[in-house]
Amino acid sequence: MVGPGRGVKGGISTVVNSYYDLGLDKKVELRYIASMEDGNKLKKLLVAVRAYIKFCLILDSYDIVHVHMAAQASFIRKSLFIKRAYKRKKNIIIHQHGGNFDGYFLAEVNNKKRQKIKSVFAMADIVLVLSCGWADFFERNICEKNKVVVLHNGVVIPQYEKENYTDHNVLFLGKLGKEKGAYDLLEAIPQVIDKVPDAIFYFGGVGELKICERIAQSRSVGNRVKFLGWVSGREKEKYLINSSIFILPSYYEGMPMSVLEAMSYGMAAVASNVGGIAQIIEDGVNGICIEAGNIGLIVDVLIDLMQNEEKRRRLGQAAAKSIRQQFDITENIKQLYRLYLELLG
Repeated sequence: MVGPGRGVKGGISTVVNSYYDLGLDKKVELRYIASMEDGNKLKKLLVAVRAYIKFCLILDSYDIVHVHMAAQASFIRKSLFIKRAYKRKKNIIIHQHGGNFDGYFLAEVNNKKRQKIKSVFAMADIVLVLSCGWADFFERNICEKNKVVVLHNGVVIPQYEKENYTDHNVLFLGKLGKEKGAYDLLEAIPQVIDKVPDAIFYFGGVGELKICERIAQSRSVGNRVKFLGWVSGREKEKYLINSSIFILPSYYEGMPMSVLEAMSYGMAAVASNVGGIAQIIEDGVNGICIEAGNIGLIVDVLIDLMQNEEKRRRLGQAAAKSIRQQFDITENIKQLYRLYLELLG
């Protein structure tokens, strides 16, 4: 299995760590190779070179190569591993997580590079995607329909049932910047606290922190906004438990782990209707879908939720139920294990 380092701050690492937490490495002989670690460009280059050398040395001892991939640099880096595995006649799974792969393929590269991308995906036996929408995109644009398999992300179901919805705490988990809608949320906050003065907004994540801090200060909401940095484990769980509302107003997504985690803790979730989110949130039933970039809608939805405790409770409890039924990581791993067996005949 090839992907970013298990300590890298991002959704793919969260997925991989869940595989280990639930014992995938006990079902199969699993060797994980980190092709990228957080750091500067030189560090990333050195990590990638070492990973490729290690991969080539041990490749013949394994039957299946499972590659976790996003877009841009991630695709370019992983394509080297895929080509090597294909040359050695290995069974190949490409696991596509990139929330902006459609934009990358359709708008960022020329036709010659599109053909190269398609040739890499043609080497795979299975292309795993996160939602039906992504399956449709890959079937129409990149690879044969019979190769594409939908494998939703999943989460470890917490041993916790939320009962207290009295707070006006809002949690954001994601990369700080435009892509995840952090700037839009910060712009919306002054109007929200004008109606709900005790609202507190927690931002968990790394990225454009300085810009976000400047926006908060310029809008005079610095005392209502808390930047947490990257949070994980029990620290993240503390905010999932003590906040009633979760929001991720992204411009694009695969199937965000943060939304799944928040809903599993019974939070009332608000997220943009992009990528695989439509397969997680049924608008008005177990969460609320919004239009990316619509700051006015962010304001209206948050004020409405904060002024209606019963609505927060209803959406949050429905969210937890839907995650237990459809996005339990144990079922995800069972499906992945069956795919491994099918590849091996």
